[in-house]
Amino acid sequence: MKKLLLLLLVPFTWFAAIVFLIEEAIWDWTAAFMAKLGAVRFIHAIEQRIAALPPHWALFTFLLPSLILIPAKLIGLHAIAKGHWIFGSTVFVLAKIAGMALFSRIFNLTRPALMQFGWFTRLYMKVMYYRNRIHDYLEHWQAYQTVKQRIHVLIASIKTLFKRNP
Repeated sequence: MKKLLLLLLVPFTWFAAIVFLIEEAIWDWTAAFMAKLGAVRFIHAIEQRIAALPPHWALFTFLLPSLILIPAKLIGLHAIAKGHWIFGSTVFVLAKIAGMALFSRIFNLTRPALMQFGWFTRLYMKVMYYRNRIHDYLEHWQAYQTVKQRIHVLIASIKTLFKRNP
C-alpha cells in the first residue's frame, strides 16, 4: 500500500512543482508590471481610492476581477471543448494572467481592510500555512530545485535576448 501511495504521490508532486513554478513566475512578472502601471497618475489615484475603502467595499473590489474574468475563462474552456484549442487556450491563459495581475495588485491594496474580517484573517492564515508547507516540501526536493534553476536560466536568457533587440 505504501508503494502504491508513493507511486501516486510522485506525479502529484511533479504537478504541484510545475504549478508552483508557473504561479511564482507569473505572480512576480505581473506584480512588477502592475507596480509600474501604478506609477501612472490616473492609475495611482484609483489605487489610492481602493486602498482607502472600508472593509465591505474592499471585499467587493477584491472579488470583482474574479467575477469579471470567470466568464472569459469559461469562454476559453468552451472553445477548447468545441475544438478551437488555440483560440480557447489563448483566451483562457490571457484571462488567467490578467486575473492574477489584478488579484495580486488589488489584494495588496485591500489586505489591511480585508484583515479586519475575522473569517478572512483565519482563512488567509490557513491558506498561507498550507501554501508554505507545500512550498517548504518542494524547496527541499532536488528535482524541484533543478527545474527551478533551469527556468531561471531560461528567463534570464530571454531577458538578455530582449535587452539586445529593442
